[in-house]
Amino acid sequence: METRVVCSSTLRRRARRGLDRILQQITNDYNTVLGENCNMDEEGEDTAYTVNMDTSVNEDMDRGSDEQMDFPQCNRPDSDPDPDSDSDSDLSNDVFEPSSLREKICNWALTFGISLVALSALLSILQFYHPDLPKDARTILKTDTRYTVQNKVGGQYHYFGIFSSIKRTLSQIIDSVTDCFTLKLQINIDGLPLFKSSGVQIWPILGLLVSVPMKEPVVIALFCGMNKPNSANEFLKDFVVELQQLEKGFDFNGKRLFLKVDSVICDAPARAFVKCIKPHNGYYGCDKCVQRGQYVNRRMTFPSNNSMLRTDESFACEAYEDHQNGPSPFHGSNIGMVTQFPLDYMHLVCLGVVRKLLLMWLRGPLTVRLSANVVNRMSEHMKKLRPDIPIEFARKPRSFREIDRWKATEFRQFLLYTGPVILSLYLESTTMYNNFMLLFSAISILINPDLALSYCQYAQTLLETFVKHFGEIYGNENIVYNVHGLIHLPLDVQQFGSLDRISAFPFENHLRKMKKLVRKPERPIAQIIRRLSEKRFAGTCTPPDQDSGLALGSLKKQHFDGPVPDGLDVQGQYGQLDTLHTHSVLTC
Repeated sequence: METRVVCSSTLRRRARRGLDRILQQITNDYNTVLGENCNMDEEGEDTAYTVNMDTSVNEDMDRGSDEQMDFPQCNRPDSDPDPDSDSDSDLSNDVFEPSSLREKICNWALTFGISLVALSALLSILQFYHPDLPKDARTILKTDTRYTVQNKVGGQYHYFGIFSSIKRTLSQIIDSVTDCFTLKLQINIDGLPLFKSSGVQIWPILGLLVSVPMKEPVVIALFCGMNKPNSANEFLKDFVVELQQLEKGFDFNGKRLFLKVDSVICDAPARAFVKCIKPHNGYYGCDKCVQRGQYVNRRMTFPSNNSMLRTDESFACEAYEDHQNGPSPFHGSNIGMVTQFPLDYMHLVCLGVVRKLLLMWLRGPLTVRLSANVVNRMSEHMKKLRPDIPIEFARKPRSFREIDRWKATEFRQFLLYTGPVILSLYLESTTMYNNFMLLFSAISILINPDLALSYCQYAQTLLETFVKHFGEIYGNENIVYNVHGLIHLPLDVQQFGSLDRISAFPFENHLRKMKKLVRKPERPIAQIIRRLSEKRFAGTCTPPDQDSGLALGSLKKQHFDGPVPDGLDVQGQYGQLDTLHTHSVLTC
């Protein structure tokens, strides 16, 4: 039986109903205990105050407002003026220690994205049982309310700082690094629209240390506006100034450390913006070679495979007048403006070349287009593969009719796993299938850490052959920027390692999480700053286990599907590991 997929709205509705039941039960217990104490009043007056549970908790949770509301406060029956008096009430004996309860509430609120209004309402009720709990949700979450938002480069801007962002990671790994150690920082710059009904977008500068273990990227700077920043130099000024200082060295916990930028990961439009160069659809749009493009059939093509490569030295001297629009924003730092801007295979290969191939087979010229009958059979075969796809894959295969909704991970899965099998059964043209297999073989080599460096030159030959045959099959007018960029991927692999080391996948995942931090359209940058401050506090209040580097939690989703190697004594198989205090779920 196929497992039914539950949408996010249904999960939220179930969570709200569960919370309503819990709050109703707490209120009933509260009214019962409060009524018993009021009956012991000498005057016999009914002084109980009933919390109105019909004030629509659902509306508070959906509203997600940061505004503070005043909730009715209840007189606790266990407030005896005589500290030595005996009390029969069990309310004075808390089940959890206050500090432990605070952490649990904080982790729960951040994990499920509970709004401040809803959390404050819950705290006002829990205060009756745990008087040490604060009244305001911002107190328990340690929300940062002191920050500076500048009006610059056409929008609102806030700078978190490089050192401030990586300080927590440094404190965890400082004992394992040597003196004068050089930290390598990988940064990502990209835009992200926040809403479908408006043009508001954010442009964060994300950082990820690649020389030491780091769980996920951190936010170094954040811009929010109706358009992208109107000046790359002003947008990157604070970042470059601090980077130049850290490159000279800094002291941390008695050790001298250095920091340098390992690589800058961007898609083609963002890379052209931060480097101040011609866009990818310009005549001199290739940022790796000096080839002049050819405008064919309303598109810019780059048919040559042997053009002269660009160099960092010539770029720094602004020797490429047809390619550069002005001085580099990174001028003065040690960043190579050509070699340290690798081509991101997520956008170039998955969302670029693989998507282009599929669209040509589905909607391209009649000479290469597949029949509707073949496409339907391929789609049905893809659906039949769903039960056999391991849980390590984030998404299951779906129909080619939904190609416009496919994500980058689905294109990657088709290229490396399902595509060679499906196409071998339904692609009648041997030439087209062999051309696809050239791309499959080359990317399989470059993405494998054990094969990437050893067979890099062989992958170079495969990609050059793919681009040449691609032009013969689909026409030279289709050798656009993404297809041409394939021949430059092996050079980046030789410098940085396998393609996964210079991929935008971890940064795109973090952008998705940042988008969820915005709960209402007013002041989105302030909301992101506050939510990030709450997550930083939750991550530092309980340090991870020093021995394993991971705070182990509970194992969930037990299964018996394997595979398990013969002769291995296994106590149990589980699909999920919940780690404590880090709000993370590891899918096994």
